[in-house]
Amino acid sequence: MVSAYVRYFDVDLRDVDEDSLGAGYDSFNAFFTRQLRAGARPVADEVAVVAPSDGLLRSIDRIERGTTIAAKGHAYTIGELLADEAEAERYVGGDATTIYLHPRDYHRVHCPCDAVARAVTTVPGRLLPVTDAAMAREPMLFARNERLVHHLETPHGAMAVVMVAAFGVGHMSCAYRQVPVHPRQIQRVLCEPGIPLKMGDELGVFHLGSTVVMLTQRGLRPILPDLPIAVRMGQGVFEGSDAT
Repeated sequence: MVSAYVRYFDVDLRDVDEDSLGAGYDSFNAFFTRQLRAGARPVADEVAVVAPSDGLLRSIDRIERGTTIAAKGHAYTIGELLADEAEAERYVGGDATTIYLHPRDYHRVHCPCDAVARAVTTVPGRLLPVTDAAMAREPMLFARNERLVHHLETPHGAMAVVMVAAFGVGHMSCAYRQVPVHPRQIQRVLCEPGIPLKMGDELGVFHLGSTVVMLTQRGLRPILPDLPIAVRMGQGVFEGSDAT
C-alpha cells in the first residue's frame, strides 16, 4: 500500500530519515506520519514567524472587525473557527494564514516561533474534504470540520495554530500535551504551567492530510511574494513590525 501511495502521489522521499526508510513501515499510518532526516527543514530564525507546515499557502487574510474571513472558496468567522467568540476578538486586525497539505506532503505541524503553549482545544465536527471543489460547495467548511487548536503566547502576541481535519482524517494528535477527544463536546485543556516551545518544535500530527490555519495578531508583515505559493515548514512567512 505504501509503495502504491508513493507512486500515485509522487511523494518525495529524499528528505525522509534513511534508517526509517530502509527499515520500512509497519503500517500506513507510520508512513504517513513519517519523520524527516535532521536538517531537512531548516528554520529561518532571522524572521518573526515561519510556516508551521509544508503545503500550499493559499492566502493571508486580514481579520476585520466582526472577525469575518472571506477568502477564495470559503467564508467563516474566526469565532466559528475557534468555537470561541471571546477568543476570536484577540485577532481582530491580525491575519489568518491558510496552508493546504497535499497527500504527498510531510504531515507534522510545528511551532511557528518561540512560544508558550497555554491551552489546546478539541472541536468535534465533520470530516469533509478540503479540496477547492468541496469548499465551493460548503463555504463554511473550515468551521464545520473537526479541529485541534493550539493556543500560544508568543513575543508577537497571542497566536493560534488550528489543525483542520478532512476526509479520512479521524485522528489528530498533540505532541506536547495529552488531549482526550470527546466525539460530541468541545474540550479546552489548559497547560498549567505553560509549556515552553522553540520555533520549529512539533505541535501535532495529522494522521491523514488536511489544512492548517494560523491566526496572528496585528503588527506582523507578510514577506512572501504573490500567493498561492508552495511553502515548507520553517520557511519565513512574517517579519516583525520593528524589522528594517
